[in-house]
Amino acid sequence: MRKNRRNNAKKERTIMIASSVFVLAALTMTGIYMKSNNTQEQDDGYTIDFTALENNAEDKYEEIARNEPVEESADSGKDSIAKNIPDSTEEISGKEDDLDYLPMEAGSALVKIPGLTDGTTEEMPEEIPSADTIAQEPEITPQMPEEGTEGEDADATATPEAPVQESGDGAADAGTSSEADSADGSAVAAEPLHFAESEGLLRPVSGEVLIPFSMDSSVYFSTLDQFKYNSALMIAAEQGSAVTACADGQVISVFENEEIGHALTVDLGDGYQITYGQLDEIRVMEGSYVEPGEVIAFIAAPTKYYSVEGSNLYLKLTLNGAPVNPEVLFQP
Repeated sequence: MRKNRRNNAKKERTIMIASSVFVLAALTMTGIYMKSNNTQEQDDGYTIDFTALENNAEDKYEEIARNEPVEESADSGKDSIAKNIPDSTEEISGKEDDLDYLPMEAGSALVKIPGLTDGTTEEMPEEIPSADTIAQEPEITPQMPEEGTEGEDADATATPEAPVQESGDGAADAGTSSEADSADGSAVAAEPLHFAESEGLLRPVSGEVLIPFSMDSSVYFSTLDQFKYNSALMIAAEQGSAVTACADGQVISVFENEEIGHALTVDLGDGYQITYGQLDEIRVMEGSYVEPGEVIAFIAAPTKYYSVEGSNLYLKLTLNGAPVNPEVLFQP
């Protein structure tokens, strides 16, 4: 059994070695064959055989020599071939003589290009005069008009003046229009407003101060039941009583808000403005001027912010937006 196994193993090894050698040989032969074919194909496609050209040239010479008389040699055959080859310059000159039209340069107006000229001929541009030609041309000097025609030309070119109305009605109209303009100008141009604390303020209503001006410390508001700073002055006044202007000024705003109800602001000049609040039946409008002591409105029912304090006049004075105590400016 052992001998049979050994023999079988040797046979298998021998077969494997033989098959490997056969495969290697086959691959080697195939590679050599493919390489030789590739080399032959490259030589056929890209290699130029100059010897073949020389042989072909000699064959041509021999063929031409056969057609010539036998007495002429191969050299004479070559010379005859050279004589039969036309000169390139002679051929070109002969062709120029055979042309039935004159050659034209590119850019000529007579050249027709399909798609560009469309069968039309363009006019040749005029020659640009040279500097010498321009210098030779005589200068044209303007001719002065003669003495007899000078006045006529001046009269013809003069523009006609607008007619002046000399009637009395026109003068009267001009006078009335200037007077009207001066009157309107005086009405529109009002005198600038001026106010100084030294002038003081008139009391707008006669009543006691309910809530004083206080920006240094807080004061008590009964309706709100709280302490806070007060930038205005609340003066007690019966509902329906008249409110008069404290000083000269121009009404710049008439408005209404929830806290002080209907109100208006008057510009006193020099940065001073005064606001009247808790009003009713306002008699002035924006842009109108007021004088000291003039009735501008009446006291209204108090808003919900002053229901406990009762009816009153809200009075606030400012200088460039900063609150000022108006009470200290009241005239005695």
